[in-house]
Amino acid sequence: MTNIYDKANEFERALRESAEYKASVAASEGLYADEEANALYTEFVSKQKELMEGAQAGNEPSEEELTVFEEIQQKLMGNAKFLEFVQAQQKLQFLIEDLNKVMYKPLDELFEKYGNK
Repeated sequence: MTNIYDKANEFERALRESAEYKASVAASEGLYADEEANALYTEFVSKQKELMEGAQAGNEPSEEELTVFEEIQQKLMGNAKFLEFVQAQQKLQFLIEDLNKVMYKPLDELFEKYGNK
């Protein structure tokens, strides 16, 4: 009988060996090694968090806050290291979504067969 946890660990190792994962690691390292890109990304994430927390508390952002956020975002979108990072993350996310479909296929089939009875 197959130990499902052994297969899960094998899957985890295979994911780490995938081109998408390796590209994501390399792009992350490139982003964090580049002072300008790292500073912009850190500032972007911080401002994004502030805006989200404010929205959750029921506060509307001011025009100035939105302008500052958009300026940071534009600078970031013009940074090659950040764009490489985003593209690598997207490719990894697509791979993970495809793998999730495979993993959930037995459950989908089960619910399709017995879920509506």
